[in-house]
Amino acid sequence: MSDTAQVKSSLPEMNGKRSRTIFRKLFVPVVIIAAWILITELELVKPRVIPPAENMWEALLGIYKLLPGAILTTLTMTLGGFAIGTAFGTMMGLIMAYSRAVREFFGTLFDFLRPVPVFALIPLFILWFGIGRAPQIALIAMGTSVVLGVTTLEAIRNVPSIYVRAALTLGANRQHIYRTVIVPYIIPHLIGAIRVAAAASWGLDVAAEFMGSQQGLGYLIIIQQIYLRTAGIILLVIVYSILAVITDTLIAMLEARVTRWTERRAGIGVVASIVGSA
Repeated sequence: MSDTAQVKSSLPEMNGKRSRTIFRKLFVPVVIIAAWILITELELVKPRVIPPAENMWEALLGIYKLLPGAILTTLTMTLGGFAIGTAFGTMMGLIMAYSRAVREFFGTLFDFLRPVPVFALIPLFILWFGIGRAPQIALIAMGTSVVLGVTTLEAIRNVPSIYVRAALTLGANRQHIYRTVIVPYIIPHLIGAIRVAAAASWGLDVAAEFMGSQQGLGYLIIIQQIYLRTAGIILLVIVYSILAVITDTLIAMLEARVTRWTERRAGIGVVASIVGSA
């Protein structure tokens, strides 16, 4: 059989597999939407609890002029706090893992602050920094930095000792080992933590905007809550979800380029053969 014939014979199988994949991905969302429409049409619950579809459209018409400015404000705060927190948390993890003295000086403080709920610090941030953009970005940065700091430190601790010993055998010094062995090994772990921190930063933004913000998506949620507009709240939550999905997709695309040398990206190895490559 020629190559052309083999390709043609495999097309139906590929199309069928693609159709099954699309069906599985859309099945649950379609069921949820159908159940929502059925519940609202039969008036099984009050519209204030689950609003009908026409209420969602009315809510969109009521706030669509405010959405561009609110999205821009929220993006500025969220991405700014996320970038600061990611850089600071990763740097602190690297420094604490590299220097025992730094770890002894700041390790206790870091372990003390790590389990503290970030939302509990909102009153203190208002007292210390007042109401404005700075405390909101600081709150997001703090929550993000904790995730990256812990992940970086633990990833370095879990580097297989055989890699370090092999580098020592080849004459590498401490700085070379850190640069050529440690950092490349922990990159996949860090990118996974960055995706988690990026998702968390959107939730932190909502809490940050509750600190007296006069702009942003969180502020619009507060307004919708005051007037008991459930449809508006759900609509703004959907906007947050879309922004979070876009952010995660961009980071995943970056991950695919940065970590394409790993077994997970190459689609080989024992784990990939069992659970499939992503």
